[in-house]
Amino acid sequence: MSVSDAAVDAPAPVASPPVASPSRHDAAISQGVGVVALLIAGLQPVILGAMEREGRLTTAQIGLAATVELMALGVACGLAAALLKPTNIRLKIAITCLLHAGAMLATTLTSGVGVILTRALAGACAGVMLWLAIGVIARASKPERASGVFVTLQTFAQLVLAASLPATVMIPWGVNGALVCLAGISVLAGLAALAGPDRLAVLPKSDEGGTLDVRSIGGLAAVFLWMAFIVALWVYLEPLAARAGLTPREAGLAVALALGLQVLGGVAATAVGDRVSPSNVLLGVGVINAVILATLWSGPGRSVFVACVAAFGFLWLFALPFQTLLLIRIDPTRRASMQLGAAQLLGSSAGPLAASLVVGEGPVRRALILSGACLALALGLISLLRPKSPA
Repeated sequence: MSVSDAAVDAPAPVASPPVASPSRHDAAISQGVGVVALLIAGLQPVILGAMEREGRLTTAQIGLAATVELMALGVACGLAAALLKPTNIRLKIAITCLLHAGAMLATTLTSGVGVILTRALAGACAGVMLWLAIGVIARASKPERASGVFVTLQTFAQLVLAASLPATVMIPWGVNGALVCLAGISVLAGLAALAGPDRLAVLPKSDEGGTLDVRSIGGLAAVFLWMAFIVALWVYLEPLAARAGLTPREAGLAVALALGLQVLGGVAATAVGDRVSPSNVLLGVGVINAVILATLWSGPGRSVFVACVAAFGFLWLFALPFQTLLLIRIDPTRRASMQLGAAQLLGSSAGPLAASLVVGEGPVRRALILSGACLALALGLISLLRPKSPA
């Protein structure tokens, strides 16, 4: 059966089976561990860029190290959701956090291929750490709000460290100073995990047992394509800014503005909650993003370019909690939502990789073509997966 057939036959949304929600204390610790797991997603330019300046990575190795770490994170998160039982969580997460800290410290001793290998190990550990946060969000009574809080805190933490590390420990000790700090944060996360949940409620099984159906897979594919669209554009913002006539400093300020508005987008999504249909929200946001891509393709002036980047940043985090809600509407057992992190991270690593192949040595505008194609496919899937009202 195709995704479109499943969409046509799909019933109206049904209530999710009751799942015991974690306490606020357990949710706070679990989300904190998840925030630590994803710190590197916002710090890769700082960490890997500093390694290049210190001669420990080539320009080509920067992209490879970033892609390998995010792919390892996504794969590990998906495997953890599929294979790990939500029991003895404190010990599992504490050990994983210590291994994550060890990978950070190992990176201080390596260069070149060694950095790529240690970043892969760090990504795998972070994937298991993220599994805990996603498990708590999937079991929350208001998962869209829990997701909104999580992405907002995650982005805020990344902003704080991206601003503070280069201005403090990296001045006397270089990138190793930042890596030691991140290792210390991982150790603290491990200690906090010992006071967190030791087990989570078992998710109900679907009619197909523990497997994902066609609609669930289609929803995860839409999330994958959505994130590929976002990050394929994000990684090329600086050369696109230069094409629009911005100086490197102005481009940096535009990116900082986008990051700040990401926080506001997460807050806005948390406030909206489940008052509106997640598919309608995502389709509306997708249309606005399509207008942004078309505007960037047209070669806008400086002020219009900055406005597009700002809107793009706001919409980025505004949409993410509704991906969680969309998957729960598609699969009320919440098993599909447990794979959300894997789909997002794999899309985030596949997007820039595909864009680099499309751009090659040609004009940077080609990245907009790849980004737009991913967005169109994602919107097509979301349209097909919208539940049909009974006749």
